[in-house]
Amino acid sequence: MPSRKHRLHVFGSKLHKWLALFMGVQVLLWMATGAIMSFLKIEQVRSEHVISRQAEPLVSEFPAPQWLIDRRGILALTTKSVGGHPVVQVEREDGSTSLHRADTGRKISPLPRAAAEAVALAAWTGPETSIAGAKLVEDPIGTEFRGPFPAWQITFSDEDQVRLYIDVSSGTILAARSDTWRFFDFVWGLHIMDWTERDRINSWWLLLFGVGGTVIALSGFVLLANRFPRVRRRKVRRPATENSR
Repeated sequence: MPSRKHRLHVFGSKLHKWLALFMGVQVLLWMATGAIMSFLKIEQVRSEHVISRQAEPLVSEFPAPQWLIDRRGILALTTKSVGGHPVVQVEREDGSTSLHRADTGRKISPLPRAAAEAVALAAWTGPETSIAGAKLVEDPIGTEFRGPFPAWQITFSDEDQVRLYIDVSSGTILAARSDTWRFFDFVWGLHIMDWTERDRINSWWLLLFGVGGTVIALSGFVLLANRFPRVRRRKVRRPATENSR
């Protein structure tokens, strides 16, 4: 009859085998998705190879904003170029942002579609292309864009379907997305085991599989150690003591 120690060893081996089989699927996904993300260039995922986020240079001469009458609650005044035209961005402490013509002070925000398309074309640095479409978004679009809202979604007709999200209040490029970004986002979700939000790296699933992988590794070492032949120490017999005479 097998000893208790032998039964425990057999049970541990079976448990280790089934745990390894269960964990192996996710470990395979971790390795595969990690390899895919390592292969993809992060600049291409973020469309940085075709989109410049640098501010447009101002024209050499532009009038000062002497038209500003209401100065209450102003946090910052920024003179910049939007769509090739010098404008003044007014930021107030209530969180509002507005754009004004630098010469007359006329309010031009929220930006119309034509102005948003001009901003997108000015930012494009890739091969020659055109704008395929534009729409105003006021709600999150999956994991691709979550605000702030409202914003213009400008889609280019390039092979990667680059999409720019432009703030209607300031003309700022909020995000650049593409089909490559969507693929990377899907792979990232598999890697961190967050299939919905794509940004939770401390989910219970990830913790469970992390702890399970650790248990498998430690139990594997224990089973491996038990398979090594034991080195028996030789018992040194002490010489029999002579009887005292």
